[in-house]
Amino acid sequence: MTDPYAAYIRILGRGPTNSRHLTREEAHFAFSGVLSGQMSDMQVGALLLLLRYRSESPEELAGIVEAIRDHISLGRECNDLIDWPSYSSGKSRRLPWFLLSAKLLAETGIKVFMHGFNSHLDNGLLTEDCLEAVGEMPAASLEDANETLEIENFVYLPLRNFCPKLKELLQIRSVLGVRSIVNTAVKLINPIGANLTFLGIYHPAYIKLNVGAAILLEKPSLGVIKGGGGEAERNILKPIKLFQIIKDQQKTTRWPALSKDKPDYPVTVSYLKDIWQGKTQNDYATNMIVGTAAQALYLTGRTETPEQAERLATVYWQQHLNK
Repeated sequence: MTDPYAAYIRILGRGPTNSRHLTREEAHFAFSGVLSGQMSDMQVGALLLLLRYRSESPEELAGIVEAIRDHISLGRECNDLIDWPSYSSGKSRRLPWFLLSAKLLAETGIKVFMHGFNSHLDNGLLTEDCLEAVGEMPAASLEDANETLEIENFVYLPLRNFCPKLKELLQIRSVLGVRSIVNTAVKLINPIGANLTFLGIYHPAYIKLNVGAAILLEKPSLGVIKGGGGEAERNILKPIKLFQIIKDQQKTTRWPALSKDKPDYPVTVSYLKDIWQGKTQNDYATNMIVGTAAQALYLTGRTETPEQAERLATVYWQQHLNK
């Protein structure tokens, strides 16, 4: 009996002349076999490495994202929500200032659904481990996350609590030696059906890949930046571009640097908590929190220009500290 998945490995691996990218439908079928466990471990490794070697196409990424969405039980669609993935494994990541940005927006009435898993974080702290700094705990399931968002404006859901198979696939990076398309796909799955997703991408080439896949998936709204460590966190030391999709229209805005130097500071949960509670002052931390919040604010449409977003985010931060 012919193995149903061998054909897809062959399509990718027949050499420089005869191989090609998978179509969206082929990628969907092949990755459904990965998620169901029907594809053998050897085939899974071959599939991920061949996709990586050929450089994944937007069609392949879209098909894989759709397979993941079919595999999990998606939450309710929400039209007033930011989907904020946190899957950093970069060496440049230290404290997750973006977590404070997200919580700041939640205080202003914007609902934020954060989900993630930091698989190979060499420096810095895991996002989940820092939740206590802002008075939060991880949700136990998609249902739990939905219920929390009904009454609160922020929730964090670990990947293991809604798709453990994806967590396993991310962890095999230590065996394959390189990241795979799974590292990209987890950021686009939007498990709760938000109308806006805010992505951070470390490698610039992947910005185009994510934008292309998002257009195919017909995401209502998407914002993508080259973020610190691959997070949706603004690098305030450099001018930065924010790439945006509003329905089927693409737009790019430019944001200035906000600081010249990156100071040394304790990489601890207690330090993050002290910044959040206003017990410690750090201009760099303030600019990171406000600068990232400003970009998210702009994506929601609360402001018309980046300058307005910067001013409003600053007001929100001052109001938070004065509570």
